Amino acid sequence: MIMSAAAATGTRRKILMIDDEFGPRESVRFVFKNEYQVFCEDSVDSGVERLKKERPDVVILDIRMPGKTGIEGLRAIREVDPDVSIVMLTGFGSIETAREAMRFGANDYIKKPFDTTEMRDVVKRHIERTEMARLRSRSMHDLEDLNVRLRNEARAKEQLAELGMASTGLVHDLRSPLTAIYGYVQLLMDDVAKAGAGAQQGGNTGETIEYLQAIASSVKRCQEMADVWRSLGKVEGVDLVLRDIGSLVGDAAEAVQPLASSAGVKLSVAMGPGGCDVMCEPRQLYRALQNLLQNAVQAVNRGAGHVEIGWRRMASDSAEIWVADDGPGLPASILERIGQPNVTTKSAEEGMGIGLYITKLVVERTHSGRFSIVNQPGSGARASIELKLAGDEV
Repeated sequence: MIMSAAAATGTRRKILMIDDEFGPRESVRFVFKNEYQVFCEDSVDSGVERLKKERPDVVILDIRMPGKTGIEGLRAIREVDPDVSIVMLTGFGSIETAREAMRFGANDYIKKPFDTTEMRDVVKRHIERTEMARLRSRSMHDLEDLNVRLRNEARAKEQLAELGMASTGLVHDLRSPLTAIYGYVQLLMDDVAKAGAGAQQGGNTGETIEYLQAIASSVKRCQEMADVWRSLGKVEGVDLVLRDIGSLVGDAAEAVQPLASSAGVKLSVAMGPGGCDVMCEPRQLYRALQNLLQNAVQAVNRGAGHVEIGWRRMASDSAEIWVADDGPGLPASILERIGQPNVTTKSAEEGMGIGLYITKLVVERTHSGRFSIVNQPGSGARASIELKLAGDEV
C-alpha cells in the first residue's frame, strides 16, 4: 500500500473555501475544523493568492460572487494548479451554470444549502482524487525528464562510440521498463479521468494504487539495470542464484502486458512443470525474456496478434523457455545474422537492433546456454532459450 504524502508526514489535508457569504464559509469551517486545515476567503482574487501559498487538496468555490465570478475563479485556479479538485457551490437556479463549470474543469458541484453528510463525502472523495492526480503528474514529469535524458544520450554518437556497445545496451535496456511505465501511467490517467468524470460514483482507488506500485517497480528495474549492465556477457564475477523458471517467465510477461494491451495483442503464458530451477543472474535473464516478448509484440498485427511464452523440461538435464508469435516471421537475411549487433527489421525510430544481441550474450556467455530463433510452419517466429537445470547438489 502506498502511503499518501500527508499521512507520511503527519500533516492534515487542506480545504480552501471561497465564498462571499459569511454563513457558508463558517459552516464549512465548523464541519471540517477537526479533520482538515480549513482556509476561507471571500473573493476569487484572495482565494487564488491563498491557493498559491497553501496548495490545498480541494477547493470549494461559490459560483455567484460579486467581482470575479466562480467561472472566472475556476479558470484562474486551473492556471495555478491543474490537479487540485474543485467543487462548485451553487444556489437555486444555478444548476446549468454548475454543469457549464464542469465543462471548464470543475470536478463536482453541490447545492446550497448543502447537506453536511453529502459535503463530507464529496470532500473526502475529491481529496483522494487530487492525490491521485498529483501522483500522476509527478510520475509523468519524472518519466518525461528521464526520456529526454535517454534521447540526449542516444544522440551523443561520439560519446557512445567511446563508451562502446555496453552504453548502447544500457540505453536499449532502459527502454523496456520505460515502456511498462508509460503503459501503467496511461492506465492511471484513464482511471483518474474516470474518477473526475464520474464524480458521483467515485474512482477505483485500489486499482490506481496498484498502477502506482507497478510504476515504482519498473523505475526500480531501471536503476537495477544501470548497476548490472557492466557485467553483460561476463561469467567471472557474476553471482548466480537459484531461481524457478516459472517465476522469471511470469515477471517478464507481467512487465510486457501493458505494451501488449495497448497494441491489442493477446499475450498468454503456457505454464510448464514446476521444479524447473536454474542457476542464473535473474536481472539479466529477466531482461533477455523481456526483449524477446517486446520484439514479438511489435512483430504481430495490432489488434489481432497473439504472443505466447512458456517453458518445458527437456529430455536431458535442461529446460527450454520459448517465445512464439503469429506474425510474418523473419526474413532469411535476418535469421542468418541473429545475435549480431544492429540486426533488426525495425526502422531507426523504432529500435537500435541490439535486443537480440544482448539476449544472445546473456544466454550463451553468462549462462552457458543456447539461444536460437526459427520461423514456424505457417506463420510467425519462435525464439528458444535452453538452460541447464540445477542439479541436486545445488
